[in-house]
Amino acid sequence: MTSSWLQAYLAEAVRKKLCTEIMCTTCGAREFRLGVVRALRDATVQRPRKQIEPEIDLEVARALAEVTPYGMTGPEIARFAGAVRCILSDLWSGAPILDSEIGSRTLLPHSEIEALLGSTWAGDLLHRMKEHHEAREAERRTREVFQNPANVQKRREEKKRLKQEQHKRRLALKQERDRLWRVKHGKAN
Repeated sequence: MTSSWLQAYLAEAVRKKLCTEIMCTTCGAREFRLGVVRALRDATVQRPRKQIEPEIDLEVARALAEVTPYGMTGPEIARFAGAVRCILSDLWSGAPILDSEIGSRTLLPHSEIEALLGSTWAGDLLHRMKEHHEAREAERRTREVFQNPANVQKRREEKKRLKQEQHKRRLALKQERDRLWRVKHGKAN
């Protein structure tokens, strides 16, 4: 079996502009995901499967190591990368590619996916996806700390304290200006 089956399918999906949105709430990128399994089945001349088995994930990961956006233009490369990201997300998270009724399944270990992809184009894309995810998680943790009710209360109290100090300084300056005005105009306290 040649691994060009996935390259050919991805090129066709890009040409057809299939939805490859990872968390698509409209269609779930179902047509694209079903197409991946169909293309694998056609390439391996296997019987149709009712459920995803770990060897399908392994075969898809192997095929991903061979894909590149070679010969594509800018917008096509972006759609191609989106399609590969969708497949990588499914492999990484264990989301069922074929059917949402499958339930739980044995995950292909992340280390195995990374080893299979190595420094290939898809491997680089996976690395960037992981970096992006880690950055978003760091932002989320920072936001949680910032929005923690105890921290919000501390910031409010600090802001109130600073405003009170500024008010005291302004009052002291006003009292000094008033004292100088009274001295200048010969007014008594």
